Amino acid sequence: MNGSNRTSRDREIFVENFAAELTEAAYLAALRHGVAGSWVDLELDLWHALADTIRKREQEWAGRR
Repeated sequence: MNGSNRTSRDREIFVENFAAELTEAAYLAALRHGVAGSWVDLELDLWHALADTIRKREQEWAGRR
């Protein structure tokens, strides 16, 4: 039981950290565009920043297996 509780807590911490990284990437991309920029450009930039972050994490996950 302790093993599964620890795994659950580790997973929660991982998810929170991952969400924080995604938020940071999105925020930095949004700051680069400002409010006056095209929302389409902002959306595409956010998408690319988030995809890059996810790819980085996927490589880290694959390395742990």
